[in-house]
Amino acid sequence: MKIISLNIFRGHEFAALIKFCNEQAASTDVFCLQEVLSNPNEDMSSLPYEGRANFLEELRRALPGFAGIFAPGQEDFDMTTEYEGQLLMGNAILYKRGLEVKAQGSFFIYNEFNSYDGKDFETLGHNAVYVTIAPNPEARLKPGFGVTIVTLHGNSQPGSKRDSPKRLAQSQKVLDFLADKDGEKIVLGDFNLMPDTESVRMWERAGYRNLVVEYGIKSTRGSNHRKLSPQYANTPEGYQEFADYTFTSPGVKVTSFEVPDIPLSDHLPMILEFSV
Repeated sequence: MKIISLNIFRGHEFAALIKFCNEQAASTDVFCLQEVLSNPNEDMSSLPYEGRANFLEELRRALPGFAGIFAPGQEDFDMTTEYEGQLLMGNAILYKRGLEVKAQGSFFIYNEFNSYDGKDFETLGHNAVYVTIAPNPEARLKPGFGVTIVTLHGNSQPGSKRDSPKRLAQSQKVLDFLADKDGEKIVLGDFNLMPDTESVRMWERAGYRNLVVEYGIKSTRGSNHRKLSPQYANTPEGYQEFADYTFTSPGVKVTSFEVPDIPLSDHLPMILEFSV
């Protein structure tokens, strides 16, 4: 099976994103996407700021062979424009039609739904989205067995991406959620963490493989990050090269893992091929 995870930066690079997803669709089973904007109003394809208001709707039209789940964290992300009260932002998992989905849902790992005050990103709610699928005929015959795939977008504050009590709690909430799940587990997304934090080491101590570290990935942000966000050059943290991670449980047999430097966002796609 093949999974692609990407923080899409609210669809800023819309044309490149749609082209990439179309090209990857035939060989991909699951797309895990963060910072997804949704609005079914066809007259709102773009916003005054950088983004794509109905990215989810346009992506679903581009990928008719996929179903999925979208879990918004904020229904009023842009509070200062004519779109007030209409714009949803959250995380999504799209899976190929025909896969046996045993369960799906979402839960909050930081703050709550609609907690954003429109000014301070510390107040933004963050959730995790999951699906449990039966990846092969053998899994379909085992009650309760499957592969649970979780995607999340972690709290972005403080901007240093260092540990904080709330970030430690985020990791623990996801670990606790997965602890009683049968079968294998894969967690992918934008954790907003540096590799040497305790919030990352928690996963390693729990027995998960950290593929970003294991495969010697040099950056999950890439060269496009500098083009899209030149203001970070003047911050104490600078252009941090890490934010995104892929963690797999021991029974996941990794065939390949790569993070290609493709200009799709201010993050890079993580592409995992595996079997169980």
